[in-house]
Amino acid sequence: MLKTTWRHLIKDRQFTILNLAGLSTGLACALLIGLWIHDELNIDKFHRRNVYQVMLNENAGDRIATREGTGNTVGDVLLKSMPEVEYTATTTPAAWFRNFNLSRKENTLSAKGNFVSKGFFSVFSYELLQGDRVLENKNSIVISAQLAKKLFHSVDSAIGKELSWKWLTFGKPCIVSGVFKDFPVNSTAQYDFVLPLEAWYDIVPSSNTLTGPFNTYIVSAREIPGKQITDLLHANFNDTITKPFLRSYADGYLYGKYENGVQAGGRIGYVKLFTVIAIFILLIACINFMNLSTAKASRRIKEISVKKSLGAGRFSLVRQFLGESVLMSLAALLIALLIVWALLPQFRQLTGKVFVFDPALLLAVLGITLLTGLVAGSYPAFYLSRFQALKGAIHRSAGELWARKGLVTFQFTVSAVFIIAVLVVYNQISYVETKSPGYNKDNVLCFELQGRAAEKAAAFLAEVKDIPGVVNVSSIEQQIILPSFVPDGSVRWEGKNQDGKIRFNQMPVNYDLIETLDMQMMEGRSFSRNYASDTGAVILNETAIKAMDIKDPIGKTISLGQREKRIVGVVKDFHFNSLHEAIRPFIFKLAPQETMLVMAKIKAGQEKATIARINGLWNTFNPGFFFDYRFLDNDYQVQYASEKLVATISRYFAGLAIIISCLGLFGLAAFTAERRRKEIGIRKVLGATVGNFVLMLSKDFLQLVLIAILIAFPLAWWAMTQWLNDFAYHVPLGMSVFVATGCAIILITLLTVGYQAIRSALANPVNSLKAE
Repeated sequence: MLKTTWRHLIKDRQFTILNLAGLSTGLACALLIGLWIHDELNIDKFHRRNVYQVMLNENAGDRIATREGTGNTVGDVLLKSMPEVEYTATTTPAAWFRNFNLSRKENTLSAKGNFVSKGFFSVFSYELLQGDRVLENKNSIVISAQLAKKLFHSVDSAIGKELSWKWLTFGKPCIVSGVFKDFPVNSTAQYDFVLPLEAWYDIVPSSNTLTGPFNTYIVSAREIPGKQITDLLHANFNDTITKPFLRSYADGYLYGKYENGVQAGGRIGYVKLFTVIAIFILLIACINFMNLSTAKASRRIKEISVKKSLGAGRFSLVRQFLGESVLMSLAALLIALLIVWALLPQFRQLTGKVFVFDPALLLAVLGITLLTGLVAGSYPAFYLSRFQALKGAIHRSAGELWARKGLVTFQFTVSAVFIIAVLVVYNQISYVETKSPGYNKDNVLCFELQGRAAEKAAAFLAEVKDIPGVVNVSSIEQQIILPSFVPDGSVRWEGKNQDGKIRFNQMPVNYDLIETLDMQMMEGRSFSRNYASDTGAVILNETAIKAMDIKDPIGKTISLGQREKRIVGVVKDFHFNSLHEAIRPFIFKLAPQETMLVMAKIKAGQEKATIARINGLWNTFNPGFFFDYRFLDNDYQVQYASEKLVATISRYFAGLAIIISCLGLFGLAAFTAERRRKEIGIRKVLGATVGNFVLMLSKDFLQLVLIAILIAFPLAWWAMTQWLNDFAYHVPLGMSVFVATGCAIILITLLTVGYQAIRSALANPVNSLKAE
């Protein structure tokens, strides 16, 4: 059978190449997407215990704000009061610490770390390689295996060695008490070292509150009812406004988005999206394979009749056709695996992931491949094998023709939806990248004040400003993009907002911040050293003024908690969160002593030399401190990393889906032209032109494509409207996208079918007429 199959496949190379190319491409796409989905679904799933994070819902006026931050004693209360709680861990927010400076004698490096409570390694399944009873001494440190090798050349020699850590103006010596195995790549937390939480209390004293900046985690055999958690914490902290609840830690990565206090998805939306894309690409590829296989099989009725006349049983024919189809599909799978192997390095680079092949994924694709082969081979195996007609006459049922037309329509419906989706996503990403955020993010260097530079901040900033290539410099409490604070309801004005329903984001800043970021003042002025009273001044954004409903705000006073502040300016609205969220009330308050992040505007084209000069000044102020900087526009782009990745991957896979559809259309057009070869020869002898043949062969396919477009447009409009509604600011979903898609699909069809039509029309009619 193998010899017969091989001879048959070689005889019709075009059919073989088209079928293998289409199915193998579809299977390769499905495998690559499956690897990405498998990785996404397994983020943080390696922890052996049921880990939950304590979350809080707070009334933020017009909405419910969900936050991760709790007080640092919440975990202790739960552990003491609830038998269900086995372990707890508390950590400071990772966003607080970009990097620490770690020193071993003369060797200083930058490393990622955090302060964690002693239950950290009991809650999370991070493996300790060295050390026991770690984190019990506040002067200890637990480092990763990779860091141990950098500092001490081996894991075994690290225990008991002395290091010193520095962050901002804080730092102290410590002793290595443990070494942990490098965190898995599928862990959202990625630390080079951890410090005892008690060491943090030397910087900021512990406080007994329900709300706060800390992250609290618990281990419980089951999820504790929300009311039980709420009642307990309200009783212990005298806080009846904040509503605590538990979220599975492993769900945080995929389901970490909340709207108005209710879980609203997150990255799980992209997982579902790519699952649908993989399914549809695989369907298109399988449909092509089955369409071409059944179309080709219709021409083998003579072969079947001859074999049956020579005594071949129906079972042997069934076995032959099923075997050919299955072998072809398995060959396509082998090619697909080779394609995945070749593309995997580029796909890893594109997605930033390290993939591991899951046997279940391979088995699933193998099952789909075998099923496709069996279904495609079933038509000639069970239907055509019944006939015995040496003349080759076989009546094609209306059901068969409509099924084939329906499958072609389905393919191009999916392709049209893909094209529209790619265009809309591309337009939205372009809009995000080009829309002004309300400040100039280009060439703004950001780095944290540390050591003597933090202690002598005013002198340091003055010297930075004098460096050639620096246009302006200022400082701010934390990053202005996606700041980690929660809106504050303690702002009062003219006796209003006593209930705290209108909440404001507040940011301590230094002089010259407005100028450094090129923000536009709508009213009043910026903070100025020429006015001593500006130490009690604030600048509000336009949204804040509208929310407060005050006229002529300049010179009026507001209360921030117990402090009176005077409004000296109104800045034009700017996006401090991503375009997914509407701009909210914002207050800049002048407080240079509370700022720690430097923002330096650098002349375009002089970045390298200017950074080198700033680095030199940094080393003068801070010997032994690593100069760790970044650019503001990079922080801005990080907000849309997921959308950009989705846009890039979607573009590639949508293109492949269209190519696979065209392969199928090309094959069917070739089959149609071959089936009508005699008719074409007669028409050509009677004077038909090339244009007549192109129209004759294209007409049926164009009708199917037009039907596909009519089906695709409303589906795509609904899907992309839902996606765009996730952005508070987005491009309009205009008709131009749909017109462009329709024209592209029609042009692709004409080019694909037209090639076969022209080829058939230019053939010598004598050859087709004497063939019979």
